Amino acid sequence: MANHAYRDKERRDLILASEALEENRDKSFYCPNPLCNSKLFVCAGDGSRKAYFRATKSAYKHIANCPYANSSVGSDKNEINELNFSFENAIKDLFVKKHSKSSQSDFKQSSYENHDNHTISTIKQIYSICKRFPPNYLYGDEKIGRMILDDRTAYWYPKGVFGFKIIESCVKGRIYDSDKNEIYLVAPVANPNYHFILSISDINLYNKIRNMVFENKDKFIIVAGDWKASNLGYGYFETRIYSDRQITI
Repeated sequence: MANHAYRDKERRDLILASEALEENRDKSFYCPNPLCNSKLFVCAGDGSRKAYFRATKSAYKHIANCPYANSSVGSDKNEINELNFSFENAIKDLFVKKHSKSSQSDFKQSSYENHDNHTISTIKQIYSICKRFPPNYLYGDEKIGRMILDDRTAYWYPKGVFGFKIIESCVKGRIYDSDKNEIYLVAPVANPNYHFILSISDINLYNKIRNMVFENKDKFIIVAGDWKASNLGYGYFETRIYSDRQITI
């Protein structure tokens, strides 16, 4: 579910669910996922504020692994204190290992300390927010398009992906290099012209994430990182992975 969809197949004419309520309820719209051909219809809980789009017709369901088929994407935004949300703090918090004492070799405590002034604690929560709202929506202190690289926001990143960002990625070609403790992903999914390297110094963490990616290589892989240009050249970016909280399927 989502609070936005598109009138046209090219996904250029965006419409909010609250706006669609004023139109014919039987009218269908296109899923925000350009790989998905499902037909979405507007639904409402108790008023336009809680309106959302859903694939209600059995003949036009979401494709497998479409993020908008997940009911959590359409959860009520009022469950989270949106005004106090800091995207950078939320991402930094994911770098911290919970319930364990991390050494200085794992991460820089001064840069990636735990922040308690936000109410979002998992990458799935942040990803759900990013998928729920359109790219230009201002959530907390940042626009959605500046939080995530996916097929909707690819045009926001003509020169690459830098700084604290979530990427919606997939596997294409080589998946990992165990000599370097690196995992390789590409994004955005529909037109994967950027390459991403996950560098993991902790061997146990590397093995865990490598296995998770390999076993789910047919699914979307969501990663939170502090992205920098790789020395491999244009279109290649890398981040350090300090915790398994930085990645989800």
